[in-house]
Order: sequence, then structure tokens, then C-alpha cells
Amino acid sequence: MNGPDRALVLDFDGLVADTEVLWLAALSELYRTFGHTLPVDRYVESIGGTLDDFDPFEHLASRCGTLNAKELEERGEERFRTWMMYEDPLPGVRRLVAEATRRGLPLGIASSSKASSVLPHLEQFGLLNSFNVIATADDVARLKPAPDLYLTAARQLGVKPSAIVAFEDSGRGVHAATAAGAFCVAVPHVLTRSHDFTAAHHRLSSLSLCDLDDLLERARSLPGRGGLGAATIACAPSGAGPAVPPP
Repeated sequence: MNGPDRALVLDFDGLVADTEVLWLAALSELYRTFGHTLPVDRYVESIGGTLDDFDPFEHLASRCGTLNAKELEERGEERFRTWMMYEDPLPGVRRLVAEATRRGLPLGIASSSKASSVLPHLEQFGLLNSFNVIATADDVARLKPAPDLYLTAARQLGVKPSAIVAFEDSGRGVHAATAAGAFCVAVPHVLTRSHDFTAAHHRLSSLSLCDLDDLLERARSLPGRGGLGAATIACAPSGAGPAVPPP
């Protein structure tokens, strides 16, 4: 076979960068500043989703009464950005990216965050140019657990969704990847270990334990796992109606 027959697509928050743990710390401190306690269970359950699932700033604003949600968000982001400046990618990320690059495997990001929350950190890590495609909340109408981000990444990479090996740290992310038809590797972290990962095809306790040869073989062994050939992929661009996953 000429060329690679798989593409790798990674989630960002909690998979490439430890942003979810940092946000937990930033939010906890913000809540304490106003004499309240962050409902950690609700925050953890919402990981991989959107502010529609749980908006910690609206929640705090409704209780402290002194600042609105936007002002609280600005304070939280200031704390988060300060701590994030000193962060490196999570263990195993650089090695996986380097190995995929060495093999000529296309690389993508599929993140429910906005591009403004992803691109600067990839640049900070020196990884921005390593990814062929970066699909974010700015590109789709529906976020995870809907499959739109993975369908968009597949379309932009010019591959079938079934040719993607996806890496996700949350239950919502796993459902998004598998709903799109991708082979999904769950890599839970300390905050998401309680999520439902039964839909994942494989599970790792850390990306540093990733054996790419093994994962590629597992992906190829599943029925209907064709090569990279481009496919017509139905998904909803930002502002469009519901997406229809491919059969």
C-alpha cells in the first residue's frame, strides 16, 4: 500500500493539555473568593461538553450577586491563563505526534473549545504546525457528544471517518468519535475516570503508554475499517441545521 491508511485525531482539553484540571483550580479559587464552593460533581460531569451543560459563571453570579457572569468569567480566565503559561503538553503527546509525523500519518484536532482557546496553547507547545487540521467549536453547529467535529475533521483531512483513530479523555468525546464512525481510544484523566467509556474501542491509563503499532492494528482489524479514501461526509457547519452521520 502506498502511503498511510489511517489518520489520528486528538481531543485538546484534557488530552493534549491539562486544561480541565487547571480550570477546576481556577474556578475553585474564584468561588472561594466570593465565599462559595464550586459544585465539583457538576463541573466534572460537564467535561467534554459546553456551558449549556453547566455554566460555572452563571451559577456563581446567581449566588454572589456582586458581579455578572461575564465579569466572573474574565476573572476566572485571568487565573487560568496565568497558570497555563507554565504548562507543557500532557505525557505522551509529543511522542505520539512525533511518531505520527515520522510515519506520515495525517494529524488533526477535534475540540469543543473555540479556536481562540486552542491555537495559542498549541503554539505555546510548539505543536501548532504539526496538525494538518484543527476543528473547533467555531466550525460546527453541534458540539460533542454529536459527531460533527469528527465529521468535519474527516472532511477537512479528506478521509473517511472510519479511517480515523481518535483519542478522547471524556465520555462525551468518546460518543462523538464513535458516532462519527471513528476507532476511539479513551484516555481518562483524574477528573473523568467516572465517565462512561463503554463505547470506546480501547482504553489507556495514559497517552505515554500508547503503542501506535498496536492501536493501528486494532483499528484495521475492526469490520468496515477501510483506508484513507475520501468520502462524502454530511455534517452541519456552524449555524446550519442538524448533521446527519454517514451510514
